[in-house]
Amino acid sequence: MSWRIRFEPEALRLEAYPFPRGERSPLIPVEALREVCVGWFPPTLGTREGEYLFVPAGQARELADFASQHGIPFVKRFDVWSFLLEPFLDTQLSPELEEGHLRRLEENGVSRAEVQAIRERVEERMLALTAATWEWVHYGLHDVLTVMRPFTFFTGGSFARFYAEAMQLAERGQVQPATREDFLRSFPSPGP
Repeated sequence: MSWRIRFEPEALRLEAYPFPRGERSPLIPVEALREVCVGWFPPTLGTREGEYLFVPAGQARELADFASQHGIPFVKRFDVWSFLLEPFLDTQLSPELEEGHLRRLEENGVSRAEVQAIRERVEERMLALTAATWEWVHYGLHDVLTVMRPFTFFTGGSFARFYAEAMQLAERGQVQPATREDFLRSFPSPGP
């Protein structure tokens, strides 16, 4: 079964969610939701506790309606993970572009030493993903969680710990206001 979000009158329900969330309830009340992240893929909601929850792309319009109905703001949060994972895409970055990315990460509270350590930690799995998909456009938080989940058991790590650390890193991204229209431009409705 693929995962879905059920939008209820005053909450959302995670159904077959792809990432374990410990003992937390699959029912998330509206008041626990802080923001909708514009420009993240798949569509992402931030909670007041600093967790980012993913919504299937096919449900982007439902998410926009739900957020608008409940006054959940749309924001452009700097996508820390996108910048951390860019070297693993099937493309080549110029030294100038990579330096610009490192500066942007520093502006968002991620030091160069942290960048290097994080990239080393996820490199093998991200490169395996690229070898399988030839992805050259975007990696983000969802992608790194997807590749790290099955391997943490074998490497002696804890996925729960990695999940928490990944969320904390994502939380560092600076925020600017955005609109519902900004969000929906990233997820156009299918044609007739």
